[in-house]
This record gives sequence, C-alpha cells and structure tokens, in this order.
Amino acid sequence: MDNMLAYTAAEQKPQLPAANVLEPKRLEFILDSGAKESIETAKTSLDTLVKDLELVLYKFGHFGKALPKMFKISPDAFIQVALQLAYYRLHHETAATYESASLRQFKYGRTDTIRSASLASKEFSENMEDKNASLEKKADSLRKACEWHKAYTNQAISGQGIDRHLLGLKLLAVENGMNVPELFMDTGFQMTSYFRLSTSQVPAKSDASLCFGPVAPDGYGFCYNPRKDQFNISLSAFNSSPETSAAKLRGVLEESLLDMREVLVRTLKPASKL
Repeated sequence: MDNMLAYTAAEQKPQLPAANVLEPKRLEFILDSGAKESIETAKTSLDTLVKDLELVLYKFGHFGKALPKMFKISPDAFIQVALQLAYYRLHHETAATYESASLRQFKYGRTDTIRSASLASKEFSENMEDKNASLEKKADSLRKACEWHKAYTNQAISGQGIDRHLLGLKLLAVENGMNVPELFMDTGFQMTSYFRLSTSQVPAKSDASLCFGPVAPDGYGFCYNPRKDQFNISLSAFNSSPETSAAKLRGVLEESLLDMREVLVRTLKPASKL
C-alpha cells in the first residue's frame, strides 16, 4: 500500500507512445436472451450483497502501538486480545478467530492461520469481567494472553501452524482418491474452522486502512493498521444477521482498548525505551 501511494504521488516522467500500435476497435457482444437474463440476475444479486454489508471505518485516536510497546507487549497481540475481550463482552462467549500469517519466507508460501482465540485470552476476558478480580490479576492475565498470541504467531509464520498442514493432508487424500480422514468430519474440527472473527493486520506508514467482509453469515471482518499514535480500524458485519452489529462491536472494542490501557498504566512499569 505504501509503495502504491508513493508511486501515484511521485511526478511521472512523460513517455513516448509505442510505435505501430493498432487503433483499438470496439468489441460488439452478441447476447441471447439467456445471457441478458443472467446479467440482470447477477446485477440484482450484487446489489443485494452490497446492501447487506455493514461497514464501519474509524480511527481509534486515544493511543497507538507506542503504548503496548512501552510495556514490551506486541501491538498486534494487544489489538487481537482487545478484540477477544470486546467479542466476549458483546456476545458472552468466545469464537474461533482467523488472523492471516504471512509465509513469505518460504518459496511459494502464502498464508497460514494465527488462531487468536485461546484459553489465555478467554481467561483474561473472564478476569476483566470479574468485579472481584484484582488489577494485578487482570494485568498478569493480559500479559500472558499477549505472550501466548506472540508465541503462536511466531510458530505460524515459521511454518509450524496447523491449518496449512491439515489442508495439505486433506487435499492429498482427495487427489489420490482416498477417503477424507474422519478428523475433518468431526463436529469439533468443523466448529474450530467456523471463523466468526476473520481478521488481518495491514501495517502501513500511510494514514490508511483496508477492509473486507465477514467469512461467516453471523461473523465479523476486522482489519487494522496499527500506527504510532492511533489505530486505523475497519469492522464489517451482515445486516441480515440479527446476532451481529459492527457498530456495537466498535463501541465495545474502544471500551476494551481503554480498559486495557488502564490496567497496564496502573499496574506495570513501562520500559525505559520504546
């Protein structure tokens, strides 16, 4: 994103047109009634999908990634744990969460999955909602949840995640005419792959953010650009789902981020350097 914006902002040198280029000719498509009907159906379907998408874009300006770094906490882990807390507060449960992990260090590598929902993040969410839990207990569980997320992230980007390995086994079975292993038919496995929270960090120097829709009909899309003094955030949900609301999640997420800052500031000593 930064490279694209830098290119468009730079002054472009004029270039001579290529020689011997044929004049473009308009292509006339001959469409029968069936093709025209399909086009109209596609237009209607697309309009329906667009109207069903609830998209919230906003800047969280109370602080940015400098704050968690001050306490030697990964900014990405901090944001992901905040999302877990916000979801727990809004829906009173946890949900399978997808965060993209880049496999760029491997040839032909694309992505694996960082599974941000964990026992550690669940325990932290429960402690934050427990009126009898001390600030020290909340701070300890916050740090443990963030450390767990950072450790899993390092495993995933190093090729030690589980999802692409399991996908490879499944595809090998299909390609060789074998029965798909029973593991993939197990209800528990299917639940862990139903990502009601689909997330991605897109860090950039530019004051910008990207967005995408949910991958589950009752889920959320969550994209964020953690900047030094602010977080650029996009949240999405489907209007047709009575269970989800991007607007409500935005409010609870902001509350969760502020509460987490309060826990850190009141209990932990910041590092001397960012």
